[in-house]
This record gives sequence, structure tokens and C-alpha cells, in this order.
Amino acid sequence: MKEEILLLKIQNALKERKDYYEATRGNWKINKSRLPFIQYVAGISGGKVVCAFQPSKWEVIEYGTEKGRKRFEGNEVPSEILVKLQKKEEQVLRKFGRGSAVAYISLTEIENY
Repeated sequence: MKEEILLLKIQNALKERKDYYEATRGNWKINKSRLPFIQYVAGISGGKVVCAFQPSKWEVIEYGTEKGRKRFEGNEVPSEILVKLQKKEEQVLRKFGRGSAVAYISLTEIENY
């Protein structure tokens, strides 16, 4: 499998007054088998890439109504990575299915656009 960027629509969490990190880090319905390949996680709001993080640790929620969802701990990416994603916004946004809050794009796709 290829190295990927996880793309997440975070506008609803931002409306709840969460900061970019808390809005982006979780809790998401994503495939556990993809976690080792996710290099970056980008937050999308209003059709714009507004933030990006590099996960250092993933957690699977084991209880309650969020059981099975995933969240990460991590750090903000260097500004040049965020700028690169912002320059590729049109291609990034095409990855979302209708109504989907989660999408993926490979690092090579970003490099090749």
C-alpha cells in the first residue's frame, strides 16, 4: 500500500468552537488497516485546506457510542507541507465522495499534480 494523506472535513467541529487540532484529530470512522500508511492528516473547512498534522500515535476508541472510531496524537506539519496541500486544493477536494467527511489521497498523487 502507498503512503497517504487522510483528508477530513472539520467544519462541524469548528462550529463547536474546537481548535484545528481537536477538530482534526478525531473521532473518525476510518479503516484501521490504513493507519500505518497515513503520513499526514489534513483538515478541510469551507472547501479549503485549513490545517495539517503528522500523526505520531493512533488510538481506537474501545467503548461508548464512539466505539471503533479512531483518533490521533500528533504535531502540526511544517508550513511548506501545508502550503503544498493548499496549492493542490482542487485535486484534494475531488477525493471526497458525495456527503463523505473522510477521504484519502496518496503522497504521489500530490507530487504528480
